[in-house]
Amino acid sequence: MTERITCPVYEHAAKNGGQSAVISKDRGFSYQQLEESIDLAAENLKRLGVNPRERVAIISPNSVEYITALFALWRQGAVACLLSTRLPEGGTRACLQNISCVKSVTGTNFLKKSVPVTDFVTDFDLNAPADIMFTSGSSGDPKAVAHSFGNHYYSASAANEHIPVKSGDRWLLSLPLYHAGGLGILWRTFLAGATVVVPGASADLADSLREFNITHVSLVPTQLHRLLSDPKNVNALQRMKAILIGGSPIPDALVRKAVDARLPIHVTYGLTEMASQVAISKRLTKEDSLPRGQILRSAQVRISDGHEILVKGKTLFQGYVHEKGVDLPLDKQGWFYTGDLGCVDEDGTLTVLGRKDNMFISGGENIQPEEIERHLCHVEGIVQAVVVPVKSEEFGERPVAFVQTREGTRLSRTQILSSLREYLPSFKLPDQIYAWPALEPPQGIKHNRSHFHRLTENASSLQRIS
Repeated sequence: MTERITCPVYEHAAKNGGQSAVISKDRGFSYQQLEESIDLAAENLKRLGVNPRERVAIISPNSVEYITALFALWRQGAVACLLSTRLPEGGTRACLQNISCVKSVTGTNFLKKSVPVTDFVTDFDLNAPADIMFTSGSSGDPKAVAHSFGNHYYSASAANEHIPVKSGDRWLLSLPLYHAGGLGILWRTFLAGATVVVPGASADLADSLREFNITHVSLVPTQLHRLLSDPKNVNALQRMKAILIGGSPIPDALVRKAVDARLPIHVTYGLTEMASQVAISKRLTKEDSLPRGQILRSAQVRISDGHEILVKGKTLFQGYVHEKGVDLPLDKQGWFYTGDLGCVDEDGTLTVLGRKDNMFISGGENIQPEEIERHLCHVEGIVQAVVVPVKSEEFGERPVAFVQTREGTRLSRTQILSSLREYLPSFKLPDQIYAWPALEPPQGIKHNRSHFHRLTENASSLQRIS
């Protein structure tokens, strides 16, 4: 029997059409108005030649039009292909070719006035393909991940059990919609009948939090650090119901600073292949230097003999898309190997320790960069750190570190190493410690380790902390 759900926008338009669905700097849409825009856009997309099951790309910054186009494609039965706006032209062409996508939505022609003549679907087959998006590519080439409607529905439903959302709440669309985390914001908010707030492309994050009275926000640690660097932002953050942090490990120092400021911080663990979240922590306290997450009911988690996190469940993706078809790399029991290392405690909570493919061997000893980074960020004055391996004739590879310090803080190499020695054996101490590069690394959801590794190839140009 086919499982179906009613499109959440259509459902809330019917139940409470006047409730705010989307607001931006210069306008707002009720659920009824958004429903009418989606219906109109779906009609125009059909007239422009978009067919059911056809793959159609959206390449655009977050906007009300993006949301409208996305739901219009789904109402038309098409598969939305969500591409990063940061890709160069050649990279975009390669992604489109890889997934055999020849059509794209650009501009606003699909929003032209028209007389609707078609009754589009207002419910979704949970097993039907919904979208294709690309992984971050932080540990290799980006992979095209296919999701079903059920993947997003079950992920959002389970997440809302841990972080409640209700009508009247406002969730800031602070992550791009071509990331699973950004798309998850839409599903969680619309399922609850709440409001998605779309900031302008150049809008300041802190200004948006204050201006729109945001109740929920999803951030990466770097964004939270920048917000907390200005005391004026603390009041706005304290008024929120939930601040979700994900995408990369949260430094101890940042945890302490957020907790001291009485912020409602929850750390999340997820991956594109599981349609965003797998586990969510309770509200962090001072004791949570290594946050543990409660596993969502939509996911199953197992730890392999090699400490790798394995996942499956209703949010497991449909497969990797390529020119020859779709591959779903699972073991015989249906488990997906995430490449992340972790452990599940006796109470069933998940602790994530780092990436399996980040680990390297130095003189026969395994070194996990994230472990060193965590302790570096425990040093007073260090706000973020990245550790990468460099070649060594004697040991094979050795760790070196990049650290960013709080403005006005001066730390010596001796001070940093002295602090690390309290927690780490000598073979894990970085051979060199460099100041954070003046030229900011490429911005993204996760640190681009390959960028830092390339910097070490010209070490003489780096500022060494002595």
